[in-house]
Amino acid sequence: MAAIYSGIHLKLKSSKTSWEDKLKLAQFAWISHQCFLPNKEQVLLDWVSHTLVSCYNKKLELSDEIIEKLWTYLDNILHSKKLQCLLKEGKTITLRFSIAQVINKRLSVSYTQKSLTDVGTVLNCCRSILSISPLTVVYTSKSELLVDLLSQLTWLACWQLSSEDAVSFQLFEVLKLTLGQYLLTQRQQANANRVFGQVTKFLLQPCLLLRHLLTTRVWRLTEDGHGCQHLNRDIRNGIEALVKAGIFQTELLLSYREELLPEKESHNIKKGTLKTRLLSASTIQMVVGDTSFCQPALHGKTVASSVPLLFKLFLESYSRAEDHLVCFHMLTKLFGCLKISRLQGVLWTDQLSPSEWGPELLAVEQLLNSVLSSSIYNVAADRIRHKEVQFHFYRQVAQTLVNHPQATIPAWFRCFKALISLNHLIVEPDLDDLVASAWIDAEVSEPRTKKAQEALVSSLFQTYTKLRQFQKLIQVVLSIICRPAAEELRLPLLPAGIRTKLCEYLLELPPNQILDILHLILEKCQTSIIPDVKGDSDMALKLKSMSSLLHCVLFNMRSLDDSTPLHVVRRAQNLLETMQSGMIQALLDLLKDYQADDTKLEHWVEKIGDSVLLLSCTWVATDTLFGLNCSKYVSLLGKAALAVVDSAIDFPDFSTVLPGFDAQCWEKITKLLSCSFSGSRYCIEWLMLQKMQRMLMGSSCQTEVSYQTMQHAAAFILHSGKSCMTEIEPEPWDGNVGAINSSTYPTAHWHLVISNLPVLSPFLSVSDTLYVADVLLEILLVNPMQTASSDADGPLILVEKVSRDFLNSPLLPEMRMLHASFISCIVQRCARVLYPTVQNAANQPLQQLSAEGIPRYEADFSSRVARERSEDEASMYWTVMETVSQNILLLVKERSFVILEEEHIKRLLDLVEIISVLNLDSLFPTDHTWLFLSLLSLTVNTRSNVACSEALPLKFLARCFHLLAHLQTGRNAGSSFKVLHASDALEAVLTSMFVVCKTFVGVLSAAPWEEFLQGIQVFLEHYLQIVLERRLSVKLNMEKFTLFLTTCQPLAASSELRKLWNPAADQLLLVALSAQCHVLTLHDQKHSGNWKTSDMVLVLLKQAVFQTGATIQLFLRNNAKGQPLPLAFIPCVTTLLKADSSCTHPVCLVAGEDEHKRHKESSRHQQLSHSDLYQRFYTQILRELNLASGSVQFLRSALHFLAVFCSMPELLPAQETSVAVFCSIRKLLSGPGITLQVIQSIEMQLAELIAQLVKHCTDDNFCFMLRLVLEGLDICNAWKQNTDQVLSAVTLVKLLLDCPLSGEKEKAFWFSSPQLITALVMQTKEASQDHARIPTLIVLILESAAVLLRQAEGILSNPHHVTLVFNILLTIPLDHLKTGDYYSIFLGIHEVLFSILQCHPKVMLKAAPSFLCSFHKLVLFVMHEGKQKGDGGITDELVIILKCAQLVERMYSYIAAKTEEFTIFSAFIVGQYVTELQKLSLLQRCCIICVVRASKISLHQEGVYYLPEEKRVTLHPAVKKHLTEGIYQILDLCIERDIKFLNASLPMGVKEVLKELYSDYTHYHKNLKQGDEKYTA
Repeated sequence: MAAIYSGIHLKLKSSKTSWEDKLKLAQFAWISHQCFLPNKEQVLLDWVSHTLVSCYNKKLELSDEIIEKLWTYLDNILHSKKLQCLLKEGKTITLRFSIAQVINKRLSVSYTQKSLTDVGTVLNCCRSILSISPLTVVYTSKSELLVDLLSQLTWLACWQLSSEDAVSFQLFEVLKLTLGQYLLTQRQQANANRVFGQVTKFLLQPCLLLRHLLTTRVWRLTEDGHGCQHLNRDIRNGIEALVKAGIFQTELLLSYREELLPEKESHNIKKGTLKTRLLSASTIQMVVGDTSFCQPALHGKTVASSVPLLFKLFLESYSRAEDHLVCFHMLTKLFGCLKISRLQGVLWTDQLSPSEWGPELLAVEQLLNSVLSSSIYNVAADRIRHKEVQFHFYRQVAQTLVNHPQATIPAWFRCFKALISLNHLIVEPDLDDLVASAWIDAEVSEPRTKKAQEALVSSLFQTYTKLRQFQKLIQVVLSIICRPAAEELRLPLLPAGIRTKLCEYLLELPPNQILDILHLILEKCQTSIIPDVKGDSDMALKLKSMSSLLHCVLFNMRSLDDSTPLHVVRRAQNLLETMQSGMIQALLDLLKDYQADDTKLEHWVEKIGDSVLLLSCTWVATDTLFGLNCSKYVSLLGKAALAVVDSAIDFPDFSTVLPGFDAQCWEKITKLLSCSFSGSRYCIEWLMLQKMQRMLMGSSCQTEVSYQTMQHAAAFILHSGKSCMTEIEPEPWDGNVGAINSSTYPTAHWHLVISNLPVLSPFLSVSDTLYVADVLLEILLVNPMQTASSDADGPLILVEKVSRDFLNSPLLPEMRMLHASFISCIVQRCARVLYPTVQNAANQPLQQLSAEGIPRYEADFSSRVARERSEDEASMYWTVMETVSQNILLLVKERSFVILEEEHIKRLLDLVEIISVLNLDSLFPTDHTWLFLSLLSLTVNTRSNVACSEALPLKFLARCFHLLAHLQTGRNAGSSFKVLHASDALEAVLTSMFVVCKTFVGVLSAAPWEEFLQGIQVFLEHYLQIVLERRLSVKLNMEKFTLFLTTCQPLAASSELRKLWNPAADQLLLVALSAQCHVLTLHDQKHSGNWKTSDMVLVLLKQAVFQTGATIQLFLRNNAKGQPLPLAFIPCVTTLLKADSSCTHPVCLVAGEDEHKRHKESSRHQQLSHSDLYQRFYTQILRELNLASGSVQFLRSALHFLAVFCSMPELLPAQETSVAVFCSIRKLLSGPGITLQVIQSIEMQLAELIAQLVKHCTDDNFCFMLRLVLEGLDICNAWKQNTDQVLSAVTLVKLLLDCPLSGEKEKAFWFSSPQLITALVMQTKEASQDHARIPTLIVLILESAAVLLRQAEGILSNPHHVTLVFNILLTIPLDHLKTGDYYSIFLGIHEVLFSILQCHPKVMLKAAPSFLCSFHKLVLFVMHEGKQKGDGGITDELVIILKCAQLVERMYSYIAAKTEEFTIFSAFIVGQYVTELQKLSLLQRCCIICVVRASKISLHQEGVYYLPEEKRVTLHPAVKKHLTEGIYQILDLCIERDIKFLNASLPMGVKEVLKELYSDYTHYHKNLKQGDEKYTA
């Protein structure tokens, strides 16, 4: 056979053989073992390579199809396992260099043709060659081929990203592979000049273009699934590494110095020879500036994104102190590549288009930030050594930016911020133009741009505050305001963000500077504005801006006080006099002399009015504040003026608070300005409020006349904005009084009213109080009760937010008149919802309660309304409520319900939700009764339409019942019994609910039904409890209620009620009976010492028990066999069992009673009325327990019943012990639906049940339980993946530890405790290998171990058993955990360590090293996870890490308290801490040390060293604070010898960290501690 195939080589070379046959022969020869050919693999590889080379060299003419098949054949060879096996065996197989040339050429043709057709196979071949090391030689041995390949692939990728076609990920994967291969080859190149030339000539342009396209690429959803984001990142990182290693090598620094530095600077530099000297910077500038490699529009964006990158890489390579000037000159070279550099000269030829400004400014910003972070600009060194060459360059940049303002682009603002951070003198010559274009004249609306503008203005404020030249900045602002300009086009001078920043910095200024600013504003107004303001709208608008600024300055300065120097106080007084006489008086004179027509007010007059009234309010408030806080200040308002009474309501008279004008002048001015809803109307209201405040401060007692004046003033403020609250849609207000307009006035007015209600409310009439309540309710209904988003609202004030805050504040209940009025409005609104379509609506309860003419308000004793009320009116109102209560009962008896549609229920639910927010404890008896009747009527006199969804009515009823129950906890809970018998109310509620239940049959297992039952049960219990505690005809009411419940049973019910009966009514009746039993049981146990009460209650309780038991048995018989028990039944049976037990064994508290009277002779189960019921129910519960799975509510009820049942062991069926229950619980905990969350939810009920089982079981049974637990902890369960059984056993261990043990049970448990500990250790080792089990099983193990160690104090005699627990702690991995699991694991380890430290001190003497190793894991974890990550603020993860850090600090304090055990280890603990701290801060500290040693510290940075963000590896300050406070307590244990030992043994870098730590400890902690010890007994 070998002879047959030996001629293949000849046939492949023969021209007679067709190419199809040649390819078939070649494929057969490669795969066949029968084909004999010397060096067959190499021959076939050479043949296909030679053929492809000949085709592309035009020596061989083949069709495209054959060529594609040849490439496929080559690809198959390169991908074959046969080739890989041969290479692994060491066989030498090579490729020709010509095939690499062909691949490069094929890719070049593809780029030229702008097509990827038929290039996929070539890319596959290329990928295979680069992936197989022996074949990679064809590229790595000739770097030119690799450079060419990388260049062609990069250009091809650029074209692909520029086109609209889908991206070929095959191309980018090959590009990534080639890039990595080139970087490896590049590092091996010895000739830096050659590498530089290759990169700049062939790679720099396509790489920068590709990086820009990748950065700006928006990936499609279909592309994102291919890992394009990772490819994108890897390729961009590779390009940056290529550029940095290619053109910024260390060997090239000399050429950069020679080229960039002036002759004088570089005379000491050794010159390179002409042969080796490169113009590196010029070459880069030329390559980057070349516009031929891409389209002009794309070129500009590419250069703008590349220049900051090149400069950043240059700084990373050469940014040393001695080369900062080189870095600067490189900056100028690169800046010259930007188009914005052409705008520097006076005569410039090119303008930038709007689309070009954004990338250009972003590039400038990044360049300046790089300068700032690398500290290459030193103000002093630049001025002294380099003739301010850097300063002049930055000045040119600043001038360019100022001359071409771009206030719509955020980067423009950020550029100026960076320049100011470099040196404020750079922008100071153009400060006026900057302030004008960036602030006062800027039209900024987009949020991102606003943020950038606020940051820039804040930077200006900060800079001039530190320079103590803030008045200079304000002077510039004033001069710009006074420039001729179209004022109507200007935005408000102080938008919210800028005003907030201004207020912050004004508080930092000393009084003298504030007064300088005040003087500048007053002088400017008096000289430049007021003389020309008459008739000039622009001047009036300038005046308004000045007034806003003056208001902001005075309202946010630090007040004068007794410590203020006298000359400052006098100067302030003089300036306020000037303000009053020179500004306010002059402007009021203008308004007084103005003759108004009937037409609309002129614009300039309106603006002057806004300004002068704002100034008046500011003046009065400032004068009042100074007078109160500073005794040296003499108020300009005489106290005698406050005695003047203003009894007129038609117009306000401010002559008492603002001297200089009489009442007639103020009448004219206020009538003139009150015609529009603007700032002037608001200021008039504010002035009136200030007048009220001064009157309250100035009078010790009120007269009738002064009270009327206050009433008129309060009414004026309220009525002033009354119409706008309904006519105008309010817009958010930023809090700036100077910017109020007709849209924001309603918000400002409402804010003024609500925030000053404590002053206004005592003087409001009943009608005005009702108006405030009605508006408040209307606003809350338009904007339903929900938590407002502070992020969305920001600093803006909204009417709904003001109203919500007031409703939630403690102020409303204090204003009892308003509180009652608000509830009255709610009831009236409910009546409006209920009765529009009802016939004879006047006879409906809510309509009667909300009828006009009923004097029901009962205000506090200080209100005149209360003092003027007559007893007849009070009696009348109680009569009305009694009538309403009887009407409610009559409507229930007649089954007359108001039918509610779904829309009605939603509106009523909104109203009820508002009531639930109110504080109902402060209601007067009449108001309490009135609200009780209103809610009762809503509950019992309404029903939903059958077409409504069932969940909404149930939610409404549940909310009403919760409110009714809450009313029973108030201090006037008994007031409702004056108009309604308790039994009648309960009968009405249940009768109505039995009828309503007919519509709820379909939701008996849903959450709304459970919520409804819970609501009605809570109401019944609270209501019955009030009846019993306050002895409100207890026997009569309870017997009537019991009789009613008896008649409600299906067999005893009337025929009409029986027709309505259904399973929902069953559950409702059971809830009512259960509530009765529960309340009577509690009352019997509480008052058993009172024989009269006890006997009566006992009789009632026995009746209730008998009735409840009979009802439950009846319902159980009707329950279908095999069906699970309704959830409501279980709590009822539990309550019945408790009540039955209380009946048969009443607790006697009478002293000296014989013991035999306390116990009956017969056994307990014979005395219980329904023993058979309880046993059947117990059997049913055990059967259903394992089917419950994760139903938490059922499990809680069932476990509680079992706990009560097992507390009476005689009830257990024959031949059953508590072990059966224990086995059921064990099986339940190992069920599929039981998770750690479910266990935590039912833990309290489980603990109660297990405690009862342990208490009443025999010793043998207890030992059997222990054996079951140990079986569950067997390691075989973990190996068999029976994790549920392990989880069940660990849970049972924890529960058993919580049980009180004594006698033989205690001995048995602690005898098996070593086995338990060993089993927990083994389970931990297995669970730690599966990260999914760490948050569940290991958390439980840690909790159980901590409890076991605490309980074992003084019991475990063998220290070895305690030290076994350290194996648990050291095994648990703390990495790869989810954020939510950090704290639970951390807390568990901490608790175990604390238990050992606190409860086993003898063990600590030998186990201290193990303890410290376990604790060191926690410290390491906090240090690693607590690293500062940018400026993200407080995140959820950081909150958890802070909790962990607090635990570490606490453990340090525990260790420090154990001086005896840890004194010898204190130095070791400190050494561990500083070593880990040094690892974190090594990079940052090295950078700082380099800056300090350079002795070129920037003066303008005031000792702050700026590091690149990616180099800042520090602990978060809050985390570091906790760790530092903890380690300080360990340092307290260290003596001088320990510190010397650490200094001698620690490495150099760690010593520096120790030195810094010990210095801070000595300064902040040790001295403070010694100071405290002086005063410690």
